[in-house]
Amino acid sequence: MEKIVESGFLDILQSLGIIIASVVAIWGINSWRREAKWKRKYELAEEVLANLYEAHQAIRIIRSPVGFGNEGSSRKKNENETPKETEVYNQAYVSRERFERNRKSLEKLHSLKFRFIALYGKEFEQHFDIFSQTINKIFYAADQIAMIKLGQYGDDTELIREILKESRSDLYAKYKGDDEIEKELNKAVKEIENKCRSIIGKTN
Repeated sequence: MEKIVESGFLDILQSLGIIIASVVAIWGINSWRREAKWKRKYELAEEVLANLYEAHQAIRIIRSPVGFGNEGSSRKKNENETPKETEVYNQAYVSRERFERNRKSLEKLHSLKFRFIALYGKEFEQHFDIFSQTINKIFYAADQIAMIKLGQYGDDTELIREILKESRSDLYAKYKGDDEIEKELNKAVKEIENKCRSIIGKTN
């Protein structure tokens, strides 16, 4: 009888040991998963933050009013282009040429956008999109100025003045006064930056 009781007690202890070992193993796996998940979030936040600053700087370079004599000359000329057209088209191409030299960070930020909004919501999409929208505005502004220089807006001086004012504001950064493009970018940077820093802070 004692042997039966002892055997039963050992079976219970063995079963408890298995249960405890299983609980510890499950807890360990879940802990590892949580740690791995936070590590991925941390790394994504760091990567987004670094590319965010690089992309912002890239746009500042593209919009710099300081130019060089040979900028825009990499453009492929059209057939039968006049010297004046070459000069105007080359000037319009400067922003695209600068973009090509600085496109890596902008394209990287665009690709990171999808991973970021998948984790933190589509409300952040608009802030990432400001960067690509800004590039489109810059290109459009450069083209508008070229069209005016080539006389494609006729003699409507009021319209020409209005287009030039808006286009120059988009194309060139201002060192003094309000710069609407820079204000939009700063707002987008702040929103994404705040989220990234809150993630990085949580993992410290």
